[in-house]
Amino acid sequence: MNLKLETGSPYFMKYINKKIILHHIRMRGTVSRAEIADQLQLSKPTVSSIVDELLAEDWIKEMGSGDSTTQGGRKPIQLQFNAKAGFIIGVDIGGTKIAYGIGDLDGNVVIQEVMPTQPFVPDGIVDELADRIRMLLHQINIPEEKVLGMGVGSPGITNVEKGITTAPSLSWSDYPLKEKLEEKFPFPVYVDNDVNISVLGEQWLGSAVNKKNVVLITIGTGIGCGIILNGTLYRGANWAAGEIGYMVTDKNAAKKDYNPVFDGFGFLENHAGGASIEKIMKNRLKESSDHPLSQVPFTTKDVFTYARENDPLALEVVNEVIEHIGFALVNVAALFNPEIIIIGGGVSRSGIWFIERLNDILKTYLPTDVQLSLTKLGDQIGIVGGMSLFLREHESLLKI
Repeated sequence: MNLKLETGSPYFMKYINKKIILHHIRMRGTVSRAEIADQLQLSKPTVSSIVDELLAEDWIKEMGSGDSTTQGGRKPIQLQFNAKAGFIIGVDIGGTKIAYGIGDLDGNVVIQEVMPTQPFVPDGIVDELADRIRMLLHQINIPEEKVLGMGVGSPGITNVEKGITTAPSLSWSDYPLKEKLEEKFPFPVYVDNDVNISVLGEQWLGSAVNKKNVVLITIGTGIGCGIILNGTLYRGANWAAGEIGYMVTDKNAAKKDYNPVFDGFGFLENHAGGASIEKIMKNRLKESSDHPLSQVPFTTKDVFTYARENDPLALEVVNEVIEHIGFALVNVAALFNPEIIIIGGGVSRSGIWFIERLNDILKTYLPTDVQLSLTKLGDQIGIVGGMSLFLREHESLLKI
């Protein structure tokens, strides 16, 4: 039921108090009715009435008794947020695959799946995704009525207010992604750039918990950047903040052989993106026909594996990649002064060796220290990020 709330009306005030109390219980972990009244400066009858409603609606649960007061007497009953009161769907749309999953309100992913992208580009993605999500809900016996909403990340530039996205890898131009998905489901859908939702996920449950200034760099086929400043996701004037793949990290090379109009990728992506690493290695192998990789198909992962084993040619290529990425990180850190920079994406799976090399560059060129870390969420980063997007953007968990 959707009601238009009049500011100042008793119903509106009760709704606001209910929202505040639910949020307080969720953030505190466990808390008693008396503690809620004291901490929120609300009357005990108001708290008791609203808590009874939240219990009846299954938003919270009683967890037994806590410590008695210094005056003795009955021990207060502790209240706890019920993370299973509702569920959220998180979706991470990529150029080659789409990860989607269902999680509870604490961010625990209950079930997740992956589907290919390209067979359904451009107009079949939403239909196929909707069918698969319904099958997933049926598989774990969750009715659509228990789903509060969905958060979706898409490659390219996403206008969050209009819910439209432009993603060349999906052949989408001003594609109304939010509208298309909301036609399929009875709950609200929020959309954003895929790297933006990833940095939200890392701040919620990953490497950046309790940090307010965070940068996430994803290094895959392309290179993207999600930015949180003073606790707020920074999207830029045209929803295009974080397009770090266009950063120039070698002006001489940029002047000599780079044309973004024709190359399709930014300068940094052309020199350090996953697809570019393979291309660079193949060019170097033309002069090294006796190299093991010259006779077989290989991936970026193979190049890094050989580099870790001190293969001279692979090490040469990877050192160049690390240098470009390192200088990009120096520029980003100098500009935003984040508490932490998180590295995600396929190239990041090279592990701690990769991080150590980047750290050396940061320590050499930065005037201040910055923590550098790999993502903690792994393959769930986009799903958890989509769930986090919904929780941030939706006005309230309460359905009224």
